[in-house]
Amino acid sequence: MNYLILNRSPLTTRPYREWIGEGHRIVLVTDAARALSADDGVRTEQLAAFEETVVLVDYHDSVAVEREALRLHAEFGFDEIIALSEFDLLRAARLRDLLGLRGQNEESAIAFRDKLVMKDLLREAGVPLAPYAPAADATSLIRFTQEHGFPIVVKPRRGGGSMGIEILHDEDELWNYATRTTQLGTDDGAPLLVEAHVEHELFHIDGLVVDGHIQLIWPSTQGTTTCLGMLDGHMLHSTMLDADDPRLDDLRKLTTTALETLPTPTTTIFHAEIFGTPDGLVFNEIASRMAGGRIEEQIRLGFGVHLPELYIRALAGNTLAEIPEQPLRTGGLALFPPRPGLLRAVPGECSIPGVTGLKVAAQAGTRLGTAHTSVENFASALVVGASRAEAVRTIEELRVWIEAETVIEPLPPSDFEV
Repeated sequence: MNYLILNRSPLTTRPYREWIGEGHRIVLVTDAARALSADDGVRTEQLAAFEETVVLVDYHDSVAVEREALRLHAEFGFDEIIALSEFDLLRAARLRDLLGLRGQNEESAIAFRDKLVMKDLLREAGVPLAPYAPAADATSLIRFTQEHGFPIVVKPRRGGGSMGIEILHDEDELWNYATRTTQLGTDDGAPLLVEAHVEHELFHIDGLVVDGHIQLIWPSTQGTTTCLGMLDGHMLHSTMLDADDPRLDDLRKLTTTALETLPTPTTTIFHAEIFGTPDGLVFNEIASRMAGGRIEEQIRLGFGVHLPELYIRALAGNTLAEIPEQPLRTGGLALFPPRPGLLRAVPGECSIPGVTGLKVAAQAGTRLGTAHTSVENFASALVVGASRAEAVRTIEELRVWIEAETVIEPLPPSDFEV
């Protein structure tokens, strides 16, 4: 078999050759900045695993990816295109359709990437959703508030990482937002969605489908923390639900309904979000890819299996490791976003029982700005416990320790890096 891989992730975390196996030709088109080691020796070793490699500096939004993929297909005749990143799903799907290859097609990718298309399909199937509408222009926002009031949530239809999401509480904030968002005043309009804001606890449900059958599906909760709170400088945490949690079955059933409603690929990773509201569960969205923000590691910590590895092994027809029916232990994570200022002191080695995988992404002396995405952080860690309650206690102890160990010196607003 001949495989083309479109890659943005560090190759240290994506040993594609090992996962696919020997006896295949594997070609890589990859982002230069994110994927490759700065060490020349390590970089050479990373690229040696592939039949041919194309390293692109302008990978993110350049048609060079498509151009190179077509050139390479003429030489290798690909049987499969593999893409793990959310921002490569449509790109890979369109290439598959053009080349007549199996795998997720454009219709499926759009249903999972475009929140308006997704919600329209889910609504037709009776999945509970917050009120929503397309928001191509300012009058659409006004009309929506006349029907549903404030606050409202405005978000890109094909965004990710909570980028570009804003909560508007009144008409002044609406007009301020519309003034800043110039596409709302154009004939073509803005690719935005507006929703009624609902008070909620956010659950994320992660898992794997292989050959049309769900092999893993498990909910976690972010408790009182939110993705948008990260953008305001507040910690985000997540912990897996216990096997006897009364919310478990309903969350899994609602996620399964969404997967059955949408044109789900026969083999895929998925990441769903569901709001727990005072009036019951409300579905938010679902993606056909691995979640960010160290959720990949959280699932691995709890179940002992690695979802991207299982997914690619399944695509290559390899035997998969046995997947437990429920977590072997409770996995959790905590992300600490940057706050504007000069970072004077950072956390050192953590000795709190149950804390593992502490990462500090910034050095003392770094000028910090605000987070631009819900996964951007200066420090993060995984936690493990025998139960969710134990994991939550560990996260709280970790939060207190991180705050005590971290010193961020305020700077004049003109000096902030945002």
